[in-house]
Amino acid sequence: MKTFISTILFALVLTTGLFAQQTITNEKHQRILTKVDANIYDVQFLDKEGNVVQKGQYWRDGESLKPHGTWTLFALNSNKVTTRSTFDKGEQLSVETIIDGMLVSVDKQQLVAKKQ
Repeated sequence: MKTFISTILFALVLTTGLFAQQTITNEKHQRILTKVDANIYDVQFLDKEGNVVQKGQYWRDGESLKPHGTWTLFALNSNKVTTRSTFDKGEQLSVETIIDGMLVSVDKQQLVAKKQ
């Protein structure tokens, strides 16, 4: 009887843990690059339906592209801005994002402190 109850409890704990896990997928988005200047490119990332999910600019540094200017991330299936970040030739200067309905801003000094 004790073995039977232990088996049932083990099965309940195991299945509860399985139901609690979330599946997160990293979707590939179509990227559209448009040359603006000698070293600057506008970029838009589109979802499967053709909606813009993220937009920003790249700075061309040799063979690599670095984030530059203001980058904007939109909520799923909406034009609502959820995160805005500012870059200067690959260096992140600031981030503004909405968490639980409140705007949270972080500047360059706070980002540097967080990385250390």
